[in-house]
Amino acid sequence: MTISKEEQARNHRRRRRQMWGVLICIFVMIGVVTVIKTMKDGIVSLFDQSEEYTMYENRLEGMVMFDPLPFDSIANMNDTTLRSAAVWGTVYDILDTEYGLSTYTRDEETDMALLPAVEVDAYLTRLLGPSFKLDHRSFDGEDDMTITFDETRQCYLIPVTSMVSSYTPRVVDMFKRSGQLYVTVGYIPNADETDLTTQPSDAPVKYMDYIFSRTGGNWYLTSLQVSDKKADVKPTATPTAKPAADQSAEDAIIAGVNGEATAQPSAQPSEEPAE
Repeated sequence: MTISKEEQARNHRRRRRQMWGVLICIFVMIGVVTVIKTMKDGIVSLFDQSEEYTMYENRLEGMVMFDPLPFDSIANMNDTTLRSAAVWGTVYDILDTEYGLSTYTRDEETDMALLPAVEVDAYLTRLLGPSFKLDHRSFDGEDDMTITFDETRQCYLIPVTSMVSSYTPRVVDMFKRSGQLYVTVGYIPNADETDLTTQPSDAPVKYMDYIFSRTGGNWYLTSLQVSDKKADVKPTATPTAKPAADQSAEDAIIAGVNGEATAQPSAQPSEEPAE
């Protein structure tokens, strides 16, 4: 049977249309899968705030370790608590780095690590904003531990004996209210090594709301209040920050200074989820 040229041309056109139809279907399927995956990832990222929670836990560690009383502005915060939180918060940030304090210069007479004031300023800028300025000086911190400031070298002398945090922060919620960001922090008490009869628990014994205001696109701490969220259990005693009883924290600072590499508003309108 002889097929005319016209019929051959129609067959070629039909096969081309079929081929293009198959390719279009493949691209459409790829596009649909991509869109679904993108939407799924977007939804997960929208509700998964674990990275942001961790960021605020690290940022607030210096504050939580000294259990500050509620305040309605930084100006009304206890001065000793603020200074202690600034210095030790900076130290703990350094200890979380690859080399810790091992690269820091030591004082020739005391063998203490020299912590530059500019690093404390940087820590406070991240927490409180660039407008906050701390007048650096020596002070008596928690449990009468004196933190010496060297005016000539503009450095704090950090003792080998570490300051052990009374609490570890755990961010459990974040929400917006009246243009402010509320970060609800659970206070988890650290184990008391002098009391071997008490089993350590990872359950928060209380909750506090750290309140941030937005300036220049960033959130900065402005006040602290007791949270509406209540702990399931009540602590038998309120611990206080004390000189090193936690050997791991002490070892970290000792390793650092010895040059070893160590790898309150009233009721407000309805809440909004944090961005």
